[in-house]
Amino acid sequence: MIESFKEQLIDSGYVVTDITSELFSVDNFLSQDQIDIFFDIIHSTSQEDWEVEYHANLKYFCMEKFGRDDVENLVAEGKFEITQNWKDKNFNILHHEIQRPLYDVVNSMVVKADPELILSGFATIQRMQSGVELKAHTDQKTDPSIKYAAIVYLNDDYVDGELFFPKLDIQLKPKAGTMLFFPGNEEYEHGVKHVGDGQIRYVLVGFIKEKDHYAKNTY
Repeated sequence: MIESFKEQLIDSGYVVTDITSELFSVDNFLSQDQIDIFFDIIHSTSQEDWEVEYHANLKYFCMEKFGRDDVENLVAEGKFEITQNWKDKNFNILHHEIQRPLYDVVNSMVVKADPELILSGFATIQRMQSGVELKAHTDQKTDPSIKYAAIVYLNDDYVDGELFFPKLDIQLKPKAGTMLFFPGNEEYEHGVKHVGDGQIRYVLVGFIKEKDHYAKNTY
């Protein structure tokens, strides 16, 4: 899947840089005009709106995976893990006209590379404020339907906040407009170091998932 996906990106004029055999960056995924549109959205979004999406997503995912949406009980039972202090980390951009074209570009390439996969996400701006970190984790452990992750960086002027892969001894801080792509398996366990004082770290996150995974599997 990866080689076909990369070939399509290159044929479409994107600059692809290999970091490992399965981890690569798309260095010109967003234009500066697109980045400016995202920051127009960010600067016009209230604190109240930032606090809506995260818990809504948790409830939706738990219902999909476990058939119940009592998130706090699932956490207490050890069936589900959440990142603390992130209640205001997400803002949904599904209704903004910039979202669908970006989604369609990536999803069309994913489906062409492997018809059993589909892109999920690219509909939420995620922020990490000063002092916030994301501990190392494996995407497939939380969501077994995930095959790959795609992270689009909206800025690079924050302090620290590097994406790290402990099993590969890799740390990355991509330039604004870059998309990173990597597997969701244990080899690519990853996290984000504490963001330092100053600018907030902003990204878009997407996951390439197995179609109908939860219709075929019960947890």
